[in-house]
Amino acid sequence: MFANSVVLITLTLVIGLPPLVCLFMALSAGQLDDGGSSAESIFEEQELRYSRPWETRRQMQDRVQQHGNLMNNPRAEWERWL
Repeated sequence: MFANSVVLITLTLVIGLPPLVCLFMALSAGQLDDGGSSAESIFEEQELRYSRPWETRRQMQDRVQQHGNLMNNPRAEWERWL
């Protein structure tokens, strides 16, 4: 069925093992501990106050408490990314 099972197993280990080793090294070093700040790091402070129609009411209230009153999205701001 397979051309050579030993070759396939070896190739799978050579390709799959380095990413797993890197993942576990990053986990042990604490690189993936704080996902929340990483997710917000791409936003400027003003963008955290833009209203987001897909948010739930609770998420919107939490953002208002953390960053202040929400603002409407300026249309020109989003047009350059579309």
